[in-house]
Amino acid sequence: MEPLHLTYTDGHVMVFDADTVLRLRRDYRIVGALEGSHPTNPQQNNYYGLPLILLPEEVALLSADPSITGLEQAQGAHSEQEQLRFDLFKDLHKRGFYITRGIKFGADYMLYPGEPMRYHSHYIVNLVDHQDKITPRQLIALSRLGTSVKKTRILCSWDSTVQQFSYVSVDWSEIG
Repeated sequence: MEPLHLTYTDGHVMVFDADTVLRLRRDYRIVGALEGSHPTNPQQNNYYGLPLILLPEEVALLSADPSITGLEQAQGAHSEQEQLRFDLFKDLHKRGFYITRGIKFGADYMLYPGEPMRYHSHYIVNLVDHQDKITPRQLIALSRLGTSVKKTRILCSWDSTVQQFSYVSVDWSEIG
């Protein structure tokens, strides 16, 4: 396989080549986020174009592949929380999901069962501390938000006693 070259600049890993974007999606299930203005209509903000900016978790995942260059300067996780996010990302990626940012739904990640251009996201994922207590009000709010956008909320936490992530899905349904 021909090596991929990514560009690290100003604290971000960016992809400026459309063929590389396609290879990342097809061969690595890496989606990133298009951040550039669209060349034919730069004033609009509904659709974005190149460059593609990779999530830090995507960069960390790709940095293990020797056929990918340009990541030498990219920093790894700095805090325990960043390391947990990367470990969660890696675990979800191993399970076959395509993963994008979940910020517009109040989440850490969105999970897709296949290529996001062909499938809608099924899940909204939040990383929570295993020791934290979630109040009934918080649980209702999280599940209702997921239901209102036709997605299942998944609460994930690292369980250090068994050294793995626990996943709890939450849906809201009316009674009656």
